[in-house]
Amino acid sequence: MPALKLVYFPMPGRVEPTRLALAVGGHAFEDEKLTGEQWGTTLKAKVAPKQMPLIYVDGECFGQSNAMMRYAGKISSVDGKPLYPTCPLEALKVDEFVDIVAELFGPLGKTFAIADQAEKEAARAKLVAEGGDMAKWLQFIDELLGKSASGFAVGDSLTIADIAAFSWIQPLKSGWLDGMPQDCLDRYKNICAHAVKIANIPQVKEYYKDAEGVQAVYRA
Repeated sequence: MPALKLVYFPMPGRVEPTRLALAVGGHAFEDEKLTGEQWGTTLKAKVAPKQMPLIYVDGECFGQSNAMMRYAGKISSVDGKPLYPTCPLEALKVDEFVDIVAELFGPLGKTFAIADQAEKEAARAKLVAEGGDMAKWLQFIDELLGKSASGFAVGDSLTIADIAAFSWIQPLKSGWLDGMPQDCLDRYKNICAHAVKIANIPQVKEYYKDAEGVQAVYRA
């Protein structure tokens, strides 16, 4: 297998699905975590116009978090089943679900530009309140998961669709985002059940058993 290194900030964020896909697939990888200052002074200019997260494969640098996640899914399997389907139609279903989850965070991204702290917190709370722009996507994702007979996002086994949903959605309740209520996911029973299912997959449970900080939300 190639030598793998991930580079990102010391937080889950956009790289977490790639971390988890590699980990459950049994791949060893270096997980380099940079401060904002380190990124700005030592690496940003060298890799421009690429942005973090980054993956180095045998020393070659690649960016784009979803591309990284798909690559990790293609080289990883759990219990003999690939995390990224080889069937084009099944792969389409996985990609669709991943993109739907990604849509959830478009409205959130706009709040980072709000300078006033109270205004920022109020805007975030509004996003996940009933009828809010994020709440609409959470409801849609919840409904999709509710239609699954297996409990997985797509098909009957773990895929990067599950990993993306688990990795990106669960930190919303961690308290790390100012103004984001920690009970914001409580009314989505299928999202909550899905998170419990994924967290208790043995390989996932092992990877996060000692998780701290924001990553503690991933522990079973």
